[in-house]
Amino acid sequence: MSFYTKRRLAFATQELQQPVQLLRELAAAQAGVTLWGIWHGIFGMSSNELILVTAHSEYEDGLRLPQNIRVLEEYQLRATARPTDSAPLSKSGIYVFRDFILDGKDIEEVVALSSAAWQTFEVGGNYAAQPMGLFAPQTPSANCVMHLLTWYPDFTSWQNSRESGAQALQRFAARRALTYSTVAVATRLDLP
Repeated sequence: MSFYTKRRLAFATQELQQPVQLLRELAAAQAGVTLWGIWHGIFGMSSNELILVTAHSEYEDGLRLPQNIRVLEEYQLRATARPTDSAPLSKSGIYVFRDFILDGKDIEEVVALSSAAWQTFEVGGNYAAQPMGLFAPQTPSANCVMHLLTWYPDFTSWQNSRESGAQALQRFAARRALTYSTVAVATRLDLP
């Protein structure tokens, strides 16, 4: 599976246990769909929201959500350098979603810069970090969004990774120069 759908969903209540269970059941009932993860916001999202990411072999996952679930954002994506498989994520810790707004013609260069930067970024001496996914839109345009998801065991690792070494920082600066803006949201993965 190399296609993904990312949705930011809003609910009528902050009690999200039942909605999480419903989303798990809906994804499990859909043939050819893997629930890659469900995330609760730590900061950057409302307390009544979740992020849902599904992996699927077709362009769309075909998931039909009940009318009482509001879809605030929905992106049809393809995996780039990561993930290399659609196995559901399972690490506890902090997951930071970073969305890059850029020109679609620069996607491959962003992927190359990111992949090269990760070679030293992931081996920090005073932190742990692992980019879990870098996604491009299925249909890039002149003003499109790429999605990066990075795992950290805690906020101390996130903070320390801001000084990840000259090679990684240089490549991240080059990547930043290709983007119009970025938005980051810190989340926790809902573990089954």
